[in-house]
Formats: sequence, C-alpha cells, structure tokens
Amino acid sequence: MNLRLLNIFRAVMSTQTTVGAARSLDISQPAVSNAIRQLEQDLGFELFNRVGNRLAATEEAKVLLAESDAMFLFSRKLDDIAEDLKENRVGRIRVTATPQLGHTVLPAAIQRFLLQRPKVKVLCDVIDSHKVIESVEASATDFGLAIALEPELSDVLKMVLMTDIEMVCILPAAHPLADRTTIGPQDLRSHPLIALESSARLSPMVRAAFSHAGVPYRAAVEVRYSETACLLARSGVGAAVVDWFSASTFLHDPGVKIIPFRPQIMVNVWAVFSRARAPSRLAYALLEEIKQSINELMEAQHAPGTARTRKR
Repeated sequence: MNLRLLNIFRAVMSTQTTVGAARSLDISQPAVSNAIRQLEQDLGFELFNRVGNRLAATEEAKVLLAESDAMFLFSRKLDDIAEDLKENRVGRIRVTATPQLGHTVLPAAIQRFLLQRPKVKVLCDVIDSHKVIESVEASATDFGLAIALEPELSDVLKMVLMTDIEMVCILPAAHPLADRTTIGPQDLRSHPLIALESSARLSPMVRAAFSHAGVPYRAAVEVRYSETACLLARSGVGAAVVDWFSASTFLHDPGVKIIPFRPQIMVNVWAVFSRARAPSRLAYALLEEIKQSINELMEAQHAPGTARTRKR
C-alpha cells in the first residue's frame, strides 16, 4: 500500500474535508482528491460516500484508519530516530582515559555532551595508559585519552594531538620550598620525594632530569598514579613532580603550592583511535567537547601558583 496515499487519506479523515487535508499537508485540493480516488482504486472499495461537497467516511474507511494508527506511530518513531541520529542525539559511545584526563577534563566534557543528547549513553573507563592502548587496539572503545605516548604508536593507532603540558612540582603550602618560583632536582635533594613508579610513562622523564642534574632519585613514597602523588603531597608527606593536569585539581586549594619544575619537561596529550574502524560522528562530537574542556581548564593556569602550559 502506498504510504503517501494513506497519509493523505488520514488527513482527510482528520479534517473531514479535502480542503482541510490540502491545507494541513500543504498541497492542492485537486491533489488530495486525486490521491483518494487512486487509493480507492488500489483498494478496490470506496472510502467515502460523496454527498454534494461533503465526504462521509464508510465503515471500511473507519477500520482502515484505526488499523493504520500503529503503522504511522512507528513511522513517526523512525523519523524521530533518524533525526536523532542525524543530530548525534542517540546512540552509545565508549571512551577510556588515564586518570590525568579522566578525572579532570573528561567529566565537564561528558556533562556538556549529554546535555543536548539525553538519549546517548556514555561508557567511561578510567584506566592506566597501557590498558588505554590495549582497548583502542582491540576496538573495545571508540577512542582513548592518554599522555606521554610513544611516537611509534602512530604506526598502529591514529593519534590526535590535543595539547601539551608541562611537569610541575606540587608540595604542601607549609613546605620550605613553597615560596620558590621554580623547583629543580637540586632543590629537592634533601626533602622527602613522592615518586611515580618506574612503569609509569612519566617516570623516566623525571628520573632523567634528576640523573642529568647529578641528584640521586630517592623516593620516600612510590605510587602508580600522579593523582595519588598529589593527594599525598596535600597530606604533607612530601613533594611530587607530576603533570599539570593532575595538579590542576588543586589549583584553588590553599593547602598546596604548584610550582613549575625545571628543567622544563613538556608532555604531549593525545586522543587515540583504532585504524581498523572509522570513528563515529558521536566520537568526534565528544572529542570536540573534550577540546573545549581542555581549553577551559588551561585558562585557569593564570591563577597564582600555577604553571605555564601551551595550548594547541
């Protein structure tokens, strides 16, 4: 059955005149009359009794109207779904991120992303960088976020540079070095150090800076994540050299100081995609929100005690 003809028939039943149907559908009255005649011919029975200029629906027309309701409700639902898909308002997306990004820029990005997309479901997993890479390679996630990745990964992954940030020293506000404008390995020689474990991607960079300065890299406490190091510094355990994103959680915390580390260590921030499949439109939409969150967070760097970073 021709859905266009059926739709015109339903308009006639609703308005009870061909003129009213033509007005509601924004077509001519003759087009409505021709459509009804064509539908009756296709069906093999009359839908209306014509009394002068008036139309009286037959019992068959009433049955057809009732039985077609479900079809048109479903059709409208499909139209709505198609529109939602077009506007990225429906679907599911999974993103994996390291704590440096998953606990800083990602929450605000997801909040804005979902504000206009209440039918979209986001699966967010905060894991270490090695597992981020594994999940992207296995196509178990739409994309991943991580820092300090090896350039060689571009051979197997699509890598999008989001920005670069510097390493900073975070320490208690009452620490003897809290008034310094910069802090280096020599300054930390005689103070308790909260260090990242050797398997952490940022660890070799910090260890190399200490080695080049001829300062032993002796840790009072060793941790896996920069976030943990910041919390320990906030508790007065000692000083830690971490990425600026991790430290940014404490930008307005009077209990800590965030001071640029020298020699300067710059760290790349990446979004990574599988080369085995093209990213969805939803993935790109969320990525744009993440870029905005990064820019907004980095604007806060001008607050006292924060480090200088470079946006891209």
